[in-house]
Amino acid sequence: MFPQNNPRALLGNRVFPITISTPFAVGDVYSYLIKDEKIVLVDCGQQTDTAYAQIKDGLKKQGLEIKDIDEIWLTHGHPDHFGQAALLAETSGAVVKGHAKERSNFAGNNDPDLFEDFFSQHDIPPERIDEMLNQLDWLQQYQEAIEPEWITEKDELSSGRLTFHIKHAPGHAPGHVVFYERSSLIFGGDVLLEHISTNALINFDPDTGTRNKSLLQYRQSLQWMKNLDGLVLPGHGKQIEHIMQVAENHLAAQQERYHQIIDMLQQQPYALYELCKLLFPDALQRGEHFLVLSEVLGYLDWGIEEEVIKKEKGRKDLIFLVE
Repeated sequence: MFPQNNPRALLGNRVFPITISTPFAVGDVYSYLIKDEKIVLVDCGQQTDTAYAQIKDGLKKQGLEIKDIDEIWLTHGHPDHFGQAALLAETSGAVVKGHAKERSNFAGNNDPDLFEDFFSQHDIPPERIDEMLNQLDWLQQYQEAIEPEWITEKDELSSGRLTFHIKHAPGHAPGHVVFYERSSLIFGGDVLLEHISTNALINFDPDTGTRNKSLLQYRQSLQWMKNLDGLVLPGHGKQIEHIMQVAENHLAAQQERYHQIIDMLQQQPYALYELCKLLFPDALQRGEHFLVLSEVLGYLDWGIEEEVIKKEKGRKDLIFLVE
């Protein structure tokens, strides 16, 4: 009999995680097979021969083939989550669904001019800008552009016996969504990960071209998610039952980092890149400039929002505390 209000009972019954190895530092990503009246994949991995074979093998274990896929639901447009959706859809005829705020990501349009202009305004060294733009370009090999059927929070997605609500949960990506179901089964994508705090990445609104205040958006998404009951099936890492505890741990760690930056800026003004070098020298040494800039910029946005931090007039690269 179909299990009610028991998300654990759905695992191995109607929902089957498929582990996909990635070439990225984050490690393995999960695609989730829903075996119901419809055959649905929630996320599908990047476009590589290995990822395709792993999807094929995961389906085969359930007596299915690629051609049996009816729909692909995408949490967001990063290559490890959507990269081979176009290939799988072409092979199977599956309908792909995603949020319109991700259309730049799904199109493979990383807006290099927007990134270059923004970094230049903050006096990031030109060689570092080139490295970051090259990294964005490098990602293109792992994804094929696609235009899904657009979904909104007003919609519901159904696999047959399971019906999922949609929550727009930006921060990590402008059009990130969470799919959550009445039995408390939650496909969380990268909003809530147990082992690490998700990066609130620098990104731009596809409608306006303005930079999103990603960390502030992400904190709102975490605040919403921490009140859910059930089981989070994340994009990476362990399944999460203690949702509030994990979310509050991440929120508290962000608060601690925020106050650390406030304390630093009480001593003297710093440029964005200067703060990055002081806070994360090892990560910069590893070439993780985009992640570090995203992290620090998020806290500066937070302080500016609270009118605790402001940019010094006439010195666009300096940030200091409001007197």
